[in-house]
Amino acid sequence: MAFVLNEKLATRWQDEDLALHWRVDETKESFKRLLYHLEVRSNFKPYFEEAITHLNLSKHNPADGLVVADIGAGVCWTAGMLAKQPQMKLIYALDPSDNRLRHARFVMRHFGVEDKVKIIRGTFLQPNVPEKVDLLLLCGSLHHCYDEQIPGLFSNIRQLLKPDGRVLIANEHYVDRLWSMKRLLSYIKHFKNRRKLFYYSLEKLRAPHPFDGEHWRTKKELKAIFRDNGFTAQFFVHRGDLCKDKPFLYQRLGWHYYHAVLCVNNRRESTGRNQAHNGSISE
Repeated sequence: MAFVLNEKLATRWQDEDLALHWRVDETKESFKRLLYHLEVRSNFKPYFEEAITHLNLSKHNPADGLVVADIGAGVCWTAGMLAKQPQMKLIYALDPSDNRLRHARFVMRHFGVEDKVKIIRGTFLQPNVPEKVDLLLLCGSLHHCYDEQIPGLFSNIRQLLKPDGRVLIANEHYVDRLWSMKRLLSYIKHFKNRRKLFYYSLEKLRAPHPFDGEHWRTKKELKAIFRDNGFTAQFFVHRGDLCKDKPFLYQRLGWHYYHAVLCVNNRRESTGRNQAHNGSISE
């Protein structure tokens, strides 16, 4: 059945013109170019490797191996890295961008994991994963999820996870007051030409970017999102910058890069069931 998109999708993911480092093909040179971007020009790969260590895969490992859903997988380099882990049985790697998924198939060949990764076109609200999973991954994708889609995303996550399943939020950022102050000063500086700053206003300094839907949430807001959607979260903050090639210090001020491991809040789930049983939840 054909994939039909019926949710809001940022312009970037529609017929996206990919940067050169994502355009992996059958050549070894193209794969080396991708790895150079992940390891040298950015901290994408080392930060993700650090996040994996906090999953304790050797401890949380069913006898027949782990099944994973990688939502917003892009060209699927994260799925390729995970598939190299001996604990992995199968990874569903999904993304809304046809162009990224086209290159993802070559990425899987270079990693040598084609038999362990199933590539799917899917979104936050339409993941299209056919079975429950032990681990759900959101690597560098949560900040592209619009606020109005957050409840639907986490509803899908809860439905996809096995009872003892977990969520890994990786290669993400949150901002602090310093970042907001920087935005305010920029707005004042460019007030006469504020049409150039169309993607945020004085009232909404942290409005999502119109091209790629990028959001700038605070740690407090992220904790509230996880809590309100029935998860407890353990945060781990990275040292340094996710994108090492940012040219100016002011561009990095107020940013914090993190990963988080989420587990279902069983107490909350139990309380909700008890309240429903007692008839105390209003329709």
